[in-house]
Formats: sequence, structure tokens, C-alpha cells
Amino acid sequence: MNHNTNIIINEIYNLLRQKTIKDIIDLETDNIYNKSAISVIVKKYINNNSLYNLDVLKDYNIVIKFIPVNPAYKSYEAMSFSNTSLYNVLFEEWESSDTLERAALRNQLNYNYLFLPIIKSKVTGVYNNYYDWKIGDLSYWCPDINELELIGKEWNEAKDIIKEGVKLERVKHGQNYRTRNNLPKQSETFFIHLRPHAKNSFDYDLPYREYTNGKVEITKQSFWLNKKFINLLLDKYKWKTNLREE
Repeated sequence: MNHNTNIIINEIYNLLRQKTIKDIIDLETDNIYNKSAISVIVKKYINNNSLYNLDVLKDYNIVIKFIPVNPAYKSYEAMSFSNTSLYNVLFEEWESSDTLERAALRNQLNYNYLFLPIIKSKVTGVYNNYYDWKIGDLSYWCPDINELELIGKEWNEAKDIIKEGVKLERVKHGQNYRTRNNLPKQSETFFIHLRPHAKNSFDYDLPYREYTNGKVEITKQSFWLNKKFINLLLDKYKWKTNLREE
């Protein structure tokens, strides 16, 4: 990490630390009921109040990810990457000098991730008032060689399943049925898993369906970072107020 990156992240850290959504929201213009409302509100606040706006972050290959967490900094959700056809995975390699052949997930992990925890409480499935949601201590993750190697191992295991042909099974779910598959689940891995990332239950992965001659009709999927791995990252790479030099 270079000196300029340290300065940028430290500026944002000091700008947001100890802030609640109530502190930064503009009730006249901000729509809190939009699904992406919190990220929009916080990004706008950074743009309006920091010396380093979001365009500068892009210049330094930094991606902001908002992580909803409980007061103990445990993530409520896994973190998604962009969806891709399972068919594409068949022709990718985790380690390749050619970015077009390299796994899409591996290319996405070339970015540096600025995690902004949004601390909220949940009681009987309901979150506390958004006014009281707090912006936690941010973490900054630059995936290292060892992490990439371990993630790659799980990615290759998923690729093997995709190559053999994903197995689907209709199972009873309450009064209805749902389709279960044998792609890696969050409970079976440490770093990543595959799960649906589609508009609806009819948003199928058409290239993979064609590849399997219509045998596997599955909704669009994407890789997700597991919650337990996110929890580790939030703790291991938590930002400190002092300017770090490497």
C-alpha cells in the first residue's frame, strides 16, 4: 500500500467514524426506502465532505463495500460478486497471465476493498430504526497471495462440479417445492460459495442450459464471500487512526 492510499483511507475513516445515519442523512433529498439507500447516502456524504471523492478511489483501484453487521461486528449477509454464466467458468483458469482467460472472480479480487460496516441491531427479525444505524470502523482488504491461493482452491472445486454437470433436485419446502443443487454451499466452505444472483426464479442461466443440452435449468448464479470469511477480514484488516506505512 502506498503513502497516498494511506492518506485517502485515513481521511475517509476520520470523516465517518462514530457517525450514525441520522448524522449524515438529508431528509429533503435522500430516499431511505430505496434498497441501496444507505450506500447512496454514505457515498454522497463522502463526495461532499472529503477531499477524496469516489472518482479518486477508482483511480487507486479501491472498491467500497457496505457490510451490514451486528454490534459484535458479525456480518448479517454474504457479499456478492457480479453474476456470470456457469458456462463461462468452464473456460476460465484461476491463474492465467491472460486476463481474458483468468477467472472473472480472480480478476475482481485484483481490486482493493474498503469495507464500511453498517452496525444495526435485529430483534425477532426486525432491524432497529435506520436513524440509529452506526457506521463502524472500516477495514481495508488487499487480497494477498495466500488468500488468493486458498480462494482459488475452492473456486476450482466449484469448477469441477460445474464441469461434471450441476445436479438438481426438487425438494419439499413448506407447502411448495424448490430446487436444490450440489454447488458449494456457505456451510461447506470457508471462503466462497455459489448461490442465485438472478432477477427472479425465471432468470435462467441460458448458456449453461444449452451446454447441458437442456438437462440443467438453473437460475443465474454468482460467487459470494462467506460470512465467516468476511468476519475475519473485518477484524484482521480493521483500519487504525494512525497513518500506516508499508
